[in-house]
Amino acid sequence: MLPLIPLTAALVPELIRLIAGDKAGIVATSAAQAVVELTGTSDPAIARQRLDADPAAAASLQQRLTEIALEASKAQFAEAAQQRQDALAAVGLSDRNTESARSTMQTLASASSPIAWGAPVVSAIVTTGFFVILALLMLNGLGARDDKTIDIVNIAVGVLGTGFATVINFWLGSSSGSRDKEAQVVALQAGHAAQTADLLRCLDKAHATHAESAQAALAAVKTVMAPVAGSKAEAPPDADAPIAVQDHFDRCVTVTLAQEGGFVEAAGDPGGATNFGITLAVLQAWRGVAVSADDVRALTRKEAMEIYRANYWLPARCSDLPGGVDLMVFDCGVHSGPRISVKLLQKAVGVTDDGSLGPKTLAAVKATADIAGLINHLAEARLAYCRSLDTFATFGAGWTRRIHQVTAASLAMV
Repeated sequence: MLPLIPLTAALVPELIRLIAGDKAGIVATSAAQAVVELTGTSDPAIARQRLDADPAAAASLQQRLTEIALEASKAQFAEAAQQRQDALAAVGLSDRNTESARSTMQTLASASSPIAWGAPVVSAIVTTGFFVILALLMLNGLGARDDKTIDIVNIAVGVLGTGFATVINFWLGSSSGSRDKEAQVVALQAGHAAQTADLLRCLDKAHATHAESAQAALAAVKTVMAPVAGSKAEAPPDADAPIAVQDHFDRCVTVTLAQEGGFVEAAGDPGGATNFGITLAVLQAWRGVAVSADDVRALTRKEAMEIYRANYWLPARCSDLPGGVDLMVFDCGVHSGPRISVKLLQKAVGVTDDGSLGPKTLAAVKATADIAGLINHLAEARLAYCRSLDTFATFGAGWTRRIHQVTAASLAMV
């Protein structure tokens, strides 16, 4: 995740300060995950290329990073405010302890208790001892040239000075000094609060500005991306017609999760331990650490959905596809790989099947009048691909049933 930090800082420079002040690393992790979700890769070079090629995605990422910066700033300022409040409470506690000791002594004196003489006697001894010993040290000790003697003198003066200061604080009080100190702390706290409020207002304004920029960039992309016909036999669509951008991820992933089911570890399955359709290898690549079958078993539905969005939905640009086609391409990508899924779509719409879903493929899909026919074509192509696999004899019945069920769900979304 760390290699992605320079990319996030280039979009939102404020993140550098926030990441430096975040000991837990939450800000850096959130920013890096935002890049992965929107670009579909953890490679900084590839991510930058994809953002450069897709201004709308870059604007959306900038908006998301600004939201992360805003939340992190609020959290850090709240922590700093709490620390200042704790410091102020410590000052008040010290003053209250001194006042309590004085009050106790006065109560004992009013009751003619001999204990009341304890504080005056100790104070007289400390004060007298401080000046007497200090005088002796000045007359006899300061002329010594021995380093050890000088160290002892320094220690003795320090201890006596602390004791004398405590006596002065008790009898003469530091009420004036405490009030001044408390007033300074309160003034400092008020100043920090005002500064925090100003900065948060600036961040909120920046967030709104980035949100408007993202919407403007998205509108610009919709306008300028004039679809190009995928084959010579097809007439180019109207260049002024906007591309409908939609996101049926939640609905599509629900269908796919229902097909994948829970944890399985079937003999002969090349994927090995699988949960929610996420294999051990996929989970290990996602987390960046070695995982076991038990880790796959403990995988949550929420994390599985995050993996599906980053590894399958975003790379195949399913949000840019019509309803129904997005489910077919997504589910096929989960089952056979995003590249295979995109190639099947490209063959179906008559463009070069390079496995990369770009403007030409999107234009060809948009130019398809019969979406239901395209979905059925994809189902047939997907089934033909599965039949070409060596493991079809073992898993073919389940694969065929899945393709038919997903096709029915896709047609219901048209």
